[in-house]
Formats: sequence, structure tokens, C-alpha cells
Amino acid sequence: MQLNIKNKEQKEQFLQKIKERVEQNSLCCQKYIDLGVKVVRVLCYAPEFLPLMQKQLTYTLKDYADKYDSTLVIWKETDVVSLAMSLGNEFDPKKNMRLRLDMLYSKGKYPQVEILDETYSSCVPIMYFNGEHGVVEAMDTDNQIYYYGVSNLEPEEFIKQGHIFVQQLNNIIKTPTVNLVHGAVVGMNNNGVLFCARGQRGKSTLTVLSMMKGFEYVSDDYLILEEKDEKLYSSPIYSIITLSPKMYNELYDELKGKFVSNNARKDKYVINIADYHNQFRVNYPIKLCIFPEIVTDKEPSIYACSSADKGRAIVQLIQSTVSQMRDLNNKQVIRKLLNMVKDLDFYKFNLCHDIQKNTAFLRDFLQNFSAKKLENQKIDKIMVDITFDLANILDAETCTIYSMNKFSTNIYENLLNGVKKEEISAALQSVFDKQAGLSEVFDKFVKTLFDKGFIINTEGSWKEPKINLDFAKEDKYRLSILEYTGSKAQELIK
Repeated sequence: MQLNIKNKEQKEQFLQKIKERVEQNSLCCQKYIDLGVKVVRVLCYAPEFLPLMQKQLTYTLKDYADKYDSTLVIWKETDVVSLAMSLGNEFDPKKNMRLRLDMLYSKGKYPQVEILDETYSSCVPIMYFNGEHGVVEAMDTDNQIYYYGVSNLEPEEFIKQGHIFVQQLNNIIKTPTVNLVHGAVVGMNNNGVLFCARGQRGKSTLTVLSMMKGFEYVSDDYLILEEKDEKLYSSPIYSIITLSPKMYNELYDELKGKFVSNNARKDKYVINIADYHNQFRVNYPIKLCIFPEIVTDKEPSIYACSSADKGRAIVQLIQSTVSQMRDLNNKQVIRKLLNMVKDLDFYKFNLCHDIQKNTAFLRDFLQNFSAKKLENQKIDKIMVDITFDLANILDAETCTIYSMNKFSTNIYENLLNGVKKEEISAALQSVFDKQAGLSEVFDKFVKTLFDKGFIINTEGSWKEPKINLDFAKEDKYRLSILEYTGSKAQELIK
């Protein structure tokens, strides 16, 4: 649920309530996070936070700093709901019908509440309460003070939420030329490679093994990108890596790292890599982007991306970043990220199943790399990525992101593959004859795709439609296109 700040006085009252709540605790330590582009002072009111910071931020966490740019206040908040309700009647389900309805939909759990200040941003909340996960965040942007309280600081449970402070650091370091990015960077001889890919694409394994083999290293997950003098530079944040249990076991004998956590889900192992700090690089120049993809080939290969693959890589980099940083609706951030990478050369890296071969091939490629500009690497206005049966689309002109559910993606792929609209409609009617109104919704769906430029025409040729019944049932026969614009997602098909 979203609420808007009424005026400056109300915002100051809310921030004062949070400050008073924090100061009921005792300050236990003061640290500094040196991010290169900014130094963040950390005021810690919960001793449980200290080992978590030390394990994850080993490289950037400092005891002293000559100066700092922002302050991050952290504490253990035992009752997020009561803190939210103390701000006023609009946060009390007994006095706010809309909030009460949201609680009914969420089966009695206090819903996520975002508070927007239109004078700051129409899409980035200045306060955030999550009763289910026990998290509260707030930004005093006038004084550059950021607040972060969490109820469960048990290491295994805490790390399920992801890298420590990642959303807070993202808000702190944002400038017109700087942004936090979900990606990976390694390189050789000052030739930095930015890997653009979602999770489970081989990115982390390739990055980590490259680091283990002596490559220069910035990050395998989150990093800082900065545009400076018409060049792009990267800097590290974290001293941890994440690996699947399979990759962790495969690299166990070689990896010089300390086990941190299995994140209580046991789907990823988190390892501290302080023993590799001599290979870390700050302000490391990015010379090219690589789009990795696991294939069935026996040998790895690298070649210049087509415009379609370059578009896929850019969508994966930007969409995975803004979705994790809660910036899906922030067109300024999307445009900034797009401008940072769109003129770089992009290469496709087909990864075979021999991870040692992949790393050796990357080494040979970088040792012989020439910065000669690739030709015909322009980007398309509409960039489409379909991964894990889900379509994400970026309109490069409006810097708007669109996403589809699996059923919609399945129908969209049929159209992209040249199947006639009429053939798909007939297949839907024959298979789903009991789903009232589906034919009309399909017509609206196709019209929306055409109007937005996601397909050029609907003529196609005769081909057998491939309708995935499992996807249709999973999505309850709903064709859905979400447009992320303004302060929340808008569903284009109803």
C-alpha cells in the first residue's frame, strides 16, 4: 500500500518518531563504508549487526574516515507494526479501511506500506514498513541520514533478505553519473568485463573461477558503476560471493574462502573472499560487456552480439538491477543505466559445461583483446528478453519496462515465431472453450502488443501453435502485461 506525505511538517514528524525509536537503544559502534564514490558513516545501535557487516563488507568497512557524505543508522526493531501505527491513524488497520482490506488480502499480515514524498520522487518511497519480514526503512534526504531497522538478525535468516544494506546503499550513492548495479566484473590488464546476465546463467561461477585463476576482480553480484570523462568505471562493495551447492562443492578444494551462510534456504552458499583482496580493483575501467549463456556445445565460444542479443543482455542487466533495487518505476535510473552501457561493445559468450575450459577461453580472449570498435552494434527501440519462460521488454525511447506472465509469454513467443493470430485464436478456443471471454482478451492482448511495437505485424504464416497448458493453468488463463510507470505497475490487459 502507498501513502503520500501531506507536507514537510508531517515528514519531519515521522522522521522524529523513528529517530526517537532508535535512540531508545544505546549506540554500540561507529563504522565507515568506503564506496569510492561516497563514504557512509554507520551508526550501529545493535551489536548483532557488527559481525554481519564485518563478514559481508570486509573490504569496504573501515574504523576511521577523514570525512563522510551520508549516515546510515541501523538498529534492531522488535515491533515494526507498532512503530508504523505510532505515526498516525492512517497506519492503523482499525482506523484505515484501505489498510484493513489489504490485511484481509494478505491473510491478516500487516502489509507492506510505502510512503512517498512527491517533492523527492513519485516512485521511490522515503519510508517503507514491512510487517511480515520485520523491516523498516526511512530516508532523511535533506540531511543525508538513512534509517534501517530489522527484527530478525540471526545470520542464517538475515541473509535470506540478500546482501546487507543493498537497497540503502543504492539510495545513498545514486547521482546522475553513479548507480549500484546487479552484475559482475572481472578483467585482465585493466580491460574490465561487465557480465550482463540474470541469476543461474553461469555468471557467478565464471566470475568466481576467474578470480581464483588470478584475474583482476570487482564483484560477482553487486557493484558500483560511475561515468567519468566519457568512460565507465566500476568499484566493489562486498567481500562475499554466492555459489550454488553444486558449484561450491566443485570449487571447494581450490577456493580460499570462509563459509558464511547457506542463507537458511540451502539454495546458495555465501563465502567471504577476503583472502582475494589483493585482486580487488577500485575505479576499474569497463572496456566491454559480455552476455554469458550456458549451451550444450563441447567447447566455449565468444563472438560479437547481434542487435537482438545485445538487447537481451541490456534488458537482463537493467531489469534485474531495478527490480532488486525497487526502481522498476524509476525512468531516470533506467535511462541512466541504458546510457551507461548502450555504446559499449557486447559479446556473446557461449559457456560449455566444463567451467575450467570457459575460464581458460576467457583468459585467451582478454589477452588478445583489442579495443577496436565493433560495427553494427546499435540498439533497437524495443529490446526483448525471454528467460525462464518470462518476457521482459524495455522501450529504449520511453525507458519503460514491461513484463508478462508465463501464459502471455507463451502466446507472445508464438507470434514472434510467425504463427498467425487466427491460428492462435482458434487453438485457444478449442483448448480453453470453457474460459469465458478469453477470445476477446486475446484480441486486446494482440492489439496491445501491436500498439506498443512489441510485434511488427500479426499476419504470420501457417504454423502449428504451441500452447503450453501448464502455463495457462498456472496463470489461471490470464493474459497479463504489466507496464512499470509512475509510482506502481499498471496492468494493460484486464
